[in-house]
Amino acid sequence: MKKILLVLLLSLAFLLPGCGGGGSSSNCNFSGLTPYAGYLIFYTSNGVQQAITRYANANGTITAYLYGANCNSAVVVAIINSGYTLTANPSSIDLNNPPTTVTITGQGFDATYGMPRVEYFDSSSGFLLGSVFATSVSGGGTSLVANVPNLSGAYSGTYQIRVTNKTYLGYYNHIVGFASVTAFGRDRPDTDGDGYYDDQDCDPYDPYVWVDCGVPCGTAWGGNVPQLCDPL
Repeated sequence: MKKILLVLLLSLAFLLPGCGGGGSSSNCNFSGLTPYAGYLIFYTSNGVQQAITRYANANGTITAYLYGANCNSAVVVAIINSGYTLTANPSSIDLNNPPTTVTITGQGFDATYGMPRVEYFDSSSGFLLGSVFATSVSGGGTSLVANVPNLSGAYSGTYQIRVTNKTYLGYYNHIVGFASVTAFGRDRPDTDGDGYYDDQDCDPYDPYVWVDCGVPCGTAWGGNVPQLCDPL
């Protein structure tokens, strides 16, 4: 199975034909991919490497807008997802006194081409909270140790820790799996008591306004997003 995945990766990591001018933003089409499979599109914008995740359609094609880059600069790499269930220790974090490191156990951790990347995601929103690299990996690839990222912006709740290996291609495209942790000690504030947390509320100090701050009701975000309005 590993040999098959290796051949698949080798055949799917390639420089793609261009569809835009040098350094300009481009709307690119990438074809010849496996239908419905997931891919990472790597490109450089303003000197910084970017990566976006896209899934091929039924025809094996992906259309992606690359900001500040042309299609010739993009590299498309197939995502490998082992889907292992991992365990974090500690599995509960006091945000007022977080641990220095977390040990994650499971299988499939590989430091051959670089230390695995460890990312913390908010389970409710999917937002990335922090990203670090493992400091050590056991010889059998069944455990790793990583520093805990800065959690000063985190609130009480559940977080998913994703571990991704770097492959021989030089990219972090092998998702090993996820571990779950809970955090406590810092509840999300709702200053005006309107039922919307401050980070969701465009006016956290007015209990009668929470979304449409300074724009006509129903027109926020071009009217494309359902919008709560001030009560009459």
